[in-house]
Amino acid sequence: MKKLGLLSLLAAAILLISVWYATRNGKAPYSVQEVGSVMKGVEVVYYEEERPQWRAEIGEALFVQDETGSEIRDVSIYYYRADVSLRSDEGFYDISDGRLRLDGTVEGRGEGFAFASPELLYLPSEDALVASKGLVIEGDRYVITGRKGRIGNSQVMEVTGDVRAVFY
Repeated sequence: MKKLGLLSLLAAAILLISVWYATRNGKAPYSVQEVGSVMKGVEVVYYEEERPQWRAEIGEALFVQDETGSEIRDVSIYYYRADVSLRSDEGFYDISDGRLRLDGTVEGRGEGFAFASPELLYLPSEDALVASKGLVIEGDRYVITGRKGRIGNSQVMEVTGDVRAVFY
């Protein structure tokens, strides 16, 4: 009888640990919707007028059942026009309107600078990258932090909200 009670306790502990692990940071590892197709080792190059605009390498893409979106893991994106690269652990691509959300730890690099944010959004209707949950930009001789950031067609990064700049 003691063995049965001990096994039940062990099974309950494993179940609780599994539930905690699956929902850490308030996010389930996959969307609430059922996963349809899964692709691994995906590379996408987007062209406009026969010129590459960006390239994405995705470790894993999990398409939702109705195929309107895809959860993505281990994401690297390179924007040719701005010579900027991005890296993120995870995100979501909305196939219906082209919006992209990268989250986890999002890191980027360009010529002479690097930046990091917990979340980065690409808004195709505005052709803009937006950081709304904090942003740190480090250059050769400066560090800029703020609550929000935005870069659009002008290729100028706007930082707003409790902006702090240190030059050295």
